[in-house]
Parts: sequence; structure tokens; C-alpha cells
Amino acid sequence: MEDEERDRYMQSRHKKIVAAEATLIQKQANEMNALRKKIETGMNERLKQREIEHNKLLQRYQNVKRELENQQNLERNKVERSFTRPGTASVMAGSRSQANMT
Repeated sequence: MEDEERDRYMQSRHKKIVAAEATLIQKQANEMNALRKKIETGMNERLKQREIEHNKLLQRYQNVKRELENQQNLERNKVERSFTRPGTASVMAGSRSQANMT
């Protein structure tokens, strides 16, 4: 009789241990999935921020480039106008032909 009680106790104890172990394994799996999702969300957010910063820098570069081109065009036009005034055009034409010879 005592052996039967001990066997039942051991079986009951084993079932409780197996159930507790399964619960623990499931809990750890849930925590792992939550951490993976958190990491993935963080990575996606960083990638999004990086893309936004990239686009801002690209836009800034394009604006600076456009501004420099506008300044250069204004300066070129100013120089061209100064050389196309009456009396300076022939001097400019002469200097251009001399520059082309060399």
C-alpha cells in the first residue's frame, strides 16, 4: 500500500513538474518573441529616421547646389554684360581670339 501511495505521489509530482516546465517554456518563448518584436520595431524606426535624415540632407544639398548655380549665373551674366558694353566688345573679341590661338 505504501508503495502505491509513493508511486501516485511520484506520478503526481512528475505531472506538476512537467506542467510547470511547459508553462515556463511557454513564458520564455513569449518573452523572446516580445523582445524580438521590440528589437525589430526599434530597427525599423531607426531605418525610418535614417531615411528621413538622408532625404533632408539630400534636399539641403540640392538647395545649396541650386543657390550656387543661381549665384554663378548672376555673376556670369554680370560679367557678360560688362563686356558687351559699347567700346569693350571689340577689346573682348580681340582678347578671345588671342586666347584661342594659344
